[in-house]
Amino acid sequence: MTKSKKSIVMHGTLLCPLVLGHCAFLRANGTTYRTSTVVAIHEQSADMIHFETLNSDYYLSMDPFPMADAEAVALLAPYKAK
Repeated sequence: MTKSKKSIVMHGTLLCPLVLGHCAFLRANGTTYRTSTVVAIHEQSADMIHFETLNSDYYLSMDPFPMADAEAVALLAPYKAK
């Protein structure tokens, strides 16, 4: 008997691009989440993404600003305080 994975539906944003073999970082409901290892990216559009980790299937709805947090992180990453 095969154990089915838990499906998780969230409304939030990705904090960085998904990379197979690495965990995902997302923000939803004012909380930052770190997933287990991403094993597949099934579907991606401007306002939603469906990906699978070792433990769960994630359905992330990302409107109205899908990449706002990810762009902010990318812009701040090269910044060095003097």
